[in-house]
Amino acid sequence: MVDYKADRTKVPVDVAGGIIEGEFNGKVNRTDEVIGRRIMLHDGRSSCQRNETLIPPLATDMLRDLDMLVRRYEEQRLPNVRDLMILFTVRFKAGGTFHAQFEAARSFAWAKLCVERRLPVVVVQHQPGLSGYAEGKPHCHLLIFARELHDSNFLGFTPLLKTSPKAVLAAEWAAWLDQVA
Repeated sequence: MVDYKADRTKVPVDVAGGIIEGEFNGKVNRTDEVIGRRIMLHDGRSSCQRNETLIPPLATDMLRDLDMLVRRYEEQRLPNVRDLMILFTVRFKAGGTFHAQFEAARSFAWAKLCVERRLPVVVVQHQPGLSGYAEGKPHCHLLIFARELHDSNFLGFTPLLKTSPKAVLAAEWAAWLDQVA
């Protein structure tokens, strides 16, 4: 499933991330395929625990539908786009409740990405132990669109791309966990 360039920046919280580029290893990344690979796992033999599409408060309601959002993003895709999406993954300790883990990631994404930065996000929750295919910590992927959404139009690229999105979001995630714990 490697379709992105991992950010190896050291951070004090258990997260991962990187940039999902418009083209990776000579192959064009399509938004629907990038998201689909994280929702349907193991060649379609299992699916994620849960997923949800989040859009900024002033975005048009019709874009709450993932297919419509992705279609619009691809329609407005720039030629030779370098940065398609940002991947930010937050990991949890085993033993917590799935709904609380999902809500922590979802509420962070809503407040810090949708409201503050006007970025759509797809939250995808994985519980590796349930699928029986892999060991690993429960985690949520935040698939963050690289361009700001204004009403129904994708405009400028997020300033997160000018730095290490992983480092910036890791610091915000750590502060978020302190507030909600």
